[in-house]
Amino acid sequence: MVKCCSAIGCASRCLPNSKLKGLTFHVFPTDENVKRKWVLAMKRLDVNAAGIWEPKKGDVLCSRHFKKTDFDRSAPNIKLKPGVIPSIFDSPSHLQVCL
Repeated sequence: MVKCCSAIGCASRCLPNSKLKGLTFHVFPTDENVKRKWVLAMKRLDVNAAGIWEPKKGDVLCSRHFKKTDFDRSAPNIKLKPGVIPSIFDSPSHLQVCL
């Protein structure tokens, strides 16, 4: 199954050629405090529960939602630095939670 970015309005899909295009996909942190910061940064509504969206196991965000400085590129596999919070979102305001 192809993974899709969980950010509102983002059409990024994890395909075999994604990495060649410089696109990486990152699962939500297991640390509950950091995961909550990711969710709040997304400002995504859960239309079924009329609240803030909660990620499920396997949900991901693509690298487009992180700054270039958020990545550790010292190893062969690009990964996020510890504690980094996504900060680049371009979703319509009517689909966002007002915090």
